[in-house]
Amino acid sequence: MAGDNFSLMRGGPTHRLLDRLRLIGPGTHSAVWLCVVLVALTFVPLAMYCALDGTLWRSGDGVPLLRDYAVLSRFLLALPVLVLLAPRSDEILRQAARQFAHASLVAPSRQVAVRQELAKVRALRDARTPELICLLVALAASAIYGPTLGDRLPGVASWSVDAQGRLTQAALWLHYVSTPLFRFVVLVWLWRLLLWTCLLWKLARLRLDLHASHPDGAAGLGFLGLAQERFAVLSLANGFVLCGAFANHMLYLGESMFTLRYLIAGYVIGASALVLAPLLLLAPTMVRVKRHALLRYDALGNRAVRTFDRRWPRGLPAGDTRELLDAPDSSALCDFTGVYGTIKNLPALPIGRWSVVRIFLYAAAPLAPLLLLVFSVDELAERLFGLLA
Repeated sequence: MAGDNFSLMRGGPTHRLLDRLRLIGPGTHSAVWLCVVLVALTFVPLAMYCALDGTLWRSGDGVPLLRDYAVLSRFLLALPVLVLLAPRSDEILRQAARQFAHASLVAPSRQVAVRQELAKVRALRDARTPELICLLVALAASAIYGPTLGDRLPGVASWSVDAQGRLTQAALWLHYVSTPLFRFVVLVWLWRLLLWTCLLWKLARLRLDLHASHPDGAAGLGFLGLAQERFAVLSLANGFVLCGAFANHMLYLGESMFTLRYLIAGYVIGASALVLAPLLLLAPTMVRVKRHALLRYDALGNRAVRTFDRRWPRGLPAGDTRELLDAPDSSALCDFTGVYGTIKNLPALPIGRWSVVRIFLYAAAPLAPLLLLVFSVDELAERLFGLLA
């Protein structure tokens, strides 16, 4: 795995198993193939069982499978998102990890320590125990049978229960195969997020050699914002799951977005905070770098301005004033002002505001289709144009 030294995802027992089965490989085509296999395992059997029971499209007065939006969103939207976006996310995270090793972000004497910390995280990635725990948790959640659609939506029959009130074959497959498999994929993503958090924590302890005046506006850590943004895939996928569940409640229980507003707002804020939280480990370093830089540049600025003022005698003729403004000292003072502004605006977290906005959009966008259950397309478009006008 020499080529995967900086990868968070191309390692571990699950990756090795999929590699031996030739379900994955370099490039995005393998992700498409793996996605097809997982959908075939999780959703296709449900559709086949329901087709045999006559509950695929119609279910009398009940809810057929193809109108159970919680199931559709989980296995036809959320699961493909987690699989298809993994290669691109891994590429960006790998580049960010490589940046720590090769971008002179620590003193030369600490380069060996950086490589050692990267090796420790790589060993955790390849360990069997964490992913085994993920598998056990995914299976244990099914040990006590969760509620069916009929239980979640009182008084509403569904494809998961037959006329005698017994669970159908499709419901059993959902419970013992489809749902644990989906949980496992989510838990593996969370494990990768924990690995990334561990890496940031270890590197933050190495006293990074940062410069507050760096042009990226993040003391040289601007690349971390784009890397952290990739974990918003979790928010996107789970947002689809919630969207399907909320759609069921609105369609079959008569609930409204008003009654669900706190859950929606709580999810968007909580999911976004979870994605941003690992960067808090670098906040003390960023604050310290900014504080020290402001002290140094304040003193330097006082000397620079004092020198410049001495060369600006009062009552200077207009022609001499123009010559003074064109002097190198004037240009240097303007450059210094720009650098000082960069330091003054240095954020506590190494992430840009637009990256933060995109992280929130990842969590909120999957819930947008719920608006179509409240307004018609024409009415929604009219309201949007009215706000923009």
